[in-house]
This record gives sequence, structure tokens and C-alpha cells, in this order.
Amino acid sequence: MKTALLALFCNFILINSQAKAQDSELGLSYWSDLKTTAGLLLQGSVEQFKVKNNLYYLAAGVSTTWYSFERDKEFSASATKKSTHKFMDLTGDLGVILNFPIIHGAFYAYGRKTKNQHHMQFAMEYFSSMYLALAESGIISFIQVHERPDSGSLNSWETGFRGDSSFPSGHVIPFYGLFFKTLQFYGPYWAIPPAIISVISAMQRVRSGKHYTSDVVSSFFFMAMASEGVRQAANYQDNHSFYKWVFEHQASLSVIRHDNVYGPAIVWNF
Repeated sequence: MKTALLALFCNFILINSQAKAQDSELGLSYWSDLKTTAGLLLQGSVEQFKVKNNLYYLAAGVSTTWYSFERDKEFSASATKKSTHKFMDLTGDLGVILNFPIIHGAFYAYGRKTKNQHHMQFAMEYFSSMYLALAESGIISFIQVHERPDSGSLNSWETGFRGDSSFPSGHVIPFYGLFFKTLQFYGPYWAIPPAIISVISAMQRVRSGKHYTSDVVSSFFFMAMASEGVRQAANYQDNHSFYKWVFEHQASLSVIRHDNVYGPAIVWNF
């Protein structure tokens, strides 16, 4: 049943994304913006494998996730001994709510009302990248990587639309997505609150025994790559200056040798 629903969702995206997303003018109609958003999701799913920035995310993601895999049992045993504060539990519960397009819809409605295309673009890219990462995490979870540390306290919202494996976590993806897209559109200062909430949510998932550390770490990089893929598909030119400075410059990775010692060389073209 879950697989069929995922297939129907993907089919809906394919049908409603025939036009180039970045060629559509925002605000013409709700339907045209919905098709544009669907197009961003579909194109982003391809572009995420072409964007050079994602090579660096991939390198960092593989290494940190691998390290987490090797110490998952140790980290989990230590974390589950610690209590979760009420605010931490509330943040964890908020992850279920944010799986619905609440923030996206609010920003889109506000942007449409005030004729602010920046807010509308944020809402559409956040929607596309978040649901792309959620779909990917749901599909990957059907591969039995490992079961949850403690599956006794799960509810239907936490087990629906995914397999039995806890890898990767879909619960934290809305928080991660909010961080990446806030950083892209509104800069580092506005991105601090979602960054803090993301960390709290990840800690809550591990402390409650619902996920291993590798689950929440890998989700961070899945979301990062989805965010970059959608950004590339949208080709939006008015991102925050800090984001442009860091992420929209050409970078090259190579190996440097000095005194018979080898090391990585990263060059940004400003």
C-alpha cells in the first residue's frame, strides 16, 4: 500500500511538471504555481546529481555517516540514558506537523497577498526540496539498513509512508529544509533559529530511541543535496548575498603536494 501511494505521488509529479519550472512567472494562478513547484521537485531530483556543490556534501555526508554507523550503538546507549526536556519533546512532535505544507503555504499566501515574489519563491523551493528529500528518505527506508533502537513508542505518523528501517530519518527533514532555504533566501542570521531547532529535534530523536545518530546525520545531507538540486532547477537570481558568496561561486577540489606531503586543495573562484 505504501509503495503504491509513493508511486501515485511520483506519477502526479510527472504529469504536472511538463513545463520548465524556471520559465514560469509566479503568481499567475494557484494552478500554474503548483505545476511550477512540482516541476522544481522533479527537476531538482535530477539536478542534485549534477550540482558541483553536492560533491562536497556527498564527501562530507559519506564520511560523517560512516563514522556514525560505526558508533551508533555506543551513541545510542549514551543518549537514551539522558532525559528529554519538555521543550525537546514538543520540538519532536512539531516535526510531524511540519511534514504538512503549513510554513510553505503561509509564506506563499503572504507573498501572493503582498505581491512579494521572494517569499513565494522561498515557499515553493522549500516545498519542493523538502518533499523531494522526504520521498527519497521514504524509498531508502525500504532497504533494511537497521531497525530502530526502540520501536515501542512509535505512532502511525512516524511509521507511515516508509519501510521498517529507521535509516534515514524523515522526521528531521522539515527542520533541515527550513534551515537550508532560510539560509539561501534570508541569510545566516535568520537561519540561526531553524538551525537550533534542527539540532534539538535530532537530539530528541536519538535520546528517545526512535533513531540512531547515523539516521539524523544522513538526513541532513540528503536535505542539503535536495535543496541544492532545487536551487539549481529554479535558477533564482535573488538569493541572499551571503549564500551567493559561499555557494554560488565556482569551486575546485584537487590534491596539493608540499615537502612530499599530500593534502587537499580547495579553490574558490571569486
